[in-house]
Amino acid sequence: MTSDFLAPGRLWLLLVVALLAVLYVAALRWRARTTVRFTQVDLIDRVAPQRPRWRRHVVAVIQLLGLAAAVVASAQPVERTVERTNSEGRILVLFDVSLSMQATDVDPDRFEAARTAARDFVDEVDADIEVGLVSFSGTVAVEVQPTLDRSQLDRGLDRLELGESTAIGDALSVGTRLLVDAAGDAADDAAEADVAPGVIVLLSDGETTVGRLTADGAQEAAEAGIPVFTIAFGTDAGVFDDPVTGDRVPVPVRPADLELVADITGGAAFEARTGTELVDAYDQIQDSLGTTLGEEIEIVRELTWQWALLAFALLATAWALSLWWLRGLV
Repeated sequence: MTSDFLAPGRLWLLLVVALLAVLYVAALRWRARTTVRFTQVDLIDRVAPQRPRWRRHVVAVIQLLGLAAAVVASAQPVERTVERTNSEGRILVLFDVSLSMQATDVDPDRFEAARTAARDFVDEVDADIEVGLVSFSGTVAVEVQPTLDRSQLDRGLDRLELGESTAIGDALSVGTRLLVDAAGDAADDAAEADVAPGVIVLLSDGETTVGRLTADGAQEAAEAGIPVFTIAFGTDAGVFDDPVTGDRVPVPVRPADLELVADITGGAAFEARTGTELVDAYDQIQDSLGTTLGEEIEIVRELTWQWALLAFALLATAWALSLWWLRGLV
C-alpha cells in the first residue's frame, strides 16, 4: 500500500500556515516588549483581567493544526493498493519425474537440482497467487491442488518419486482441466476478458514416450487460453543407470517438443543446462507472469473527507476553547 496526493501542488499552502505560526510568535514577542510596566504589583490584579497564559497558546496551536489539516485535505490524499482476482492468480507446475531425471550431467542430478529450483521458484511467487503441483512420468499425478499454502507445495515436492516413461501430452491435458476447474465460473468471465484462468510451467528433460501426443496436450491448453512456459533441463551428455538392466543409458535433453508447446500456447520456451541456468529460467518466467496473469487492479481510496473532518474538529475545538478560556479577554 502506498500513499500520495492527487493535487500535491496545493501542499505549498502549508507555507502560509507556517508563516502564520511565525507571525504569532512575533506578535507575542512584540507584546512582551510593549507591555505597560506597573510599579505596584497589587494594582495589576485590579486593573488587568485574568490572563489565560498558556491556554491562549494551546488555542493558537490547535487553530494552526486545523488549518494544516485543511491544506492536506485540499491536496486530496489517497491510498493506493494493488489487488488481483482469483482467476488471474493461479500457476500450475508440471514436474517431470521420469527415470531420465536421474542423469548426473547436472550436479547432483537433474531431479534434485530441478526440485530445489522449483521450491525456490514457488517461494518467490507472490503470496496472493495460488500454486499447484503435478508430477508425470508414464502416469500423471496431481500432487498439490492450486493453493496459497506454500507448505503444501514443499511437502508435495518432497513426495516426488521417479518412474518409467514420459507422458507430456497427458500432463498438459490434466493440468489444463485442473486450472479450468479451479477457476470455475470465473473461467468464462476470464475468457471474455482475454485473461488466462492460470498458467502452466512445464519442466522436462525429454519427449513424450507414452499417452497423448505433446502437440495434442498443448492444443487443449491453447483452446482453454492457458499459456505454457517450458523449461528443457539437462545437457546432451546426460546418462543414467537403468535399474532393470544396469546399462548406462544416454538421455540427451530434447527441447524441440517443449518449444512446440510454448509456440502453440503463446508461452515461452527456455533451456537450462545447469542448476543456475534453471534458476535463471524460473526468474525470467516470474518476470513474464504479470502480463500473462492479467493486469493488476489498482484500487485508489481518497482520504480527503477524513482530513477535512479532522480540520473541522480541530477548528471547532479551538473555537470552543477560546469561548471558555479566553472569555475574559472579550
